[in-house]
Amino acid sequence: MSYALAEAAAACGLDKSTVRRAVRKGRISGTHDELGVWHVEASELHRVFPPAARPTPRRTPRRRRGTPQPTLRPTPWSASSATVIDDLQRDRDAWRDQAQRLALPAPVRP
Repeated sequence: MSYALAEAAAACGLDKSTVRRAVRKGRISGTHDELGVWHVEASELHRVFPPAARPTPRRTPRRRRGTPQPTLRPTPWSASSATVIDDLQRDRDAWRDQAQRLALPAPVRP
């Protein structure tokens, strides 16, 4: 089984740059594919780096206590949805009328 560099790092609980550095220094053998992506065999990777007990979850930033929660304020140009829908329908009708005028041939005058 072959790991891409990011997958290999996640499998060992390491950073991607640590695995890349090990490949470049020759501690682990790795190959490039046609797209330039590094691949490392699982047996070769775990020969040097033991597998992680469980994948390390990405940390989500925590909000400090006492920090106010950002609030969404209405903007001065926001309108009700009914007004927006009416405007859109008027625009649609105007464009439809223009398209019909341009699509119809001009009347032939004798």
